Amino acid sequence: MLKLLGAVMIFGSCAALGLSARQQLRRRVAAADALLLALTLIMSEIECRRATLPDIIAELTENENEAVARVFLALQRRLREQNGLSLGYLWCANLRDMREEIGLGNQECEILCQASNFLGRYDASEQLAGLRQISRRLSTSREVAAQELTNKGNLYRTCGIAMGILVVLVLI
Repeated sequence: MLKLLGAVMIFGSCAALGLSARQQLRRRVAAADALLLALTLIMSEIECRRATLPDIIAELTENENEAVARVFLALQRRLREQNGLSLGYLWCANLRDMREEIGLGNQECEILCQASNFLGRYDASEQLAGLRQISRRLSTSREVAAQELTNKGNLYRTCGIAMGILVVLVLI
């Protein structure tokens, strides 16, 4: 009976590892989608309303998308506590701190951090040009992550289950 219980636990652990890897890929794609939405909203606010960045951030804290709202709520909190730090620094620090929490990949995080080089520094047309470039790069990175999910997602799940079966058979 103890052997059977151990086999079930080993199988479950291996299967959970495979499913977890697949879920991480899925979260990465969802986080990229959420931040692409945020970039689109930022661009439209800058272009149409000529809104200031603090106003845009305040509006994004109330977004329906949970990941967007959490990222910009944390950024708004950091801006209030500013301590003389630049918006660019706070933007990057916030994204890097929130990366794990929302499931954003390293590559997507670095792309978004590059937006801090021009966001809030130049006139609206230059900010929009930079945001469009960031949006294109993030969209490309999102497509790569989606392709990886398609190609490797089922592989991770299947390998986790297969490894669990193999380890159980070896131990029994």
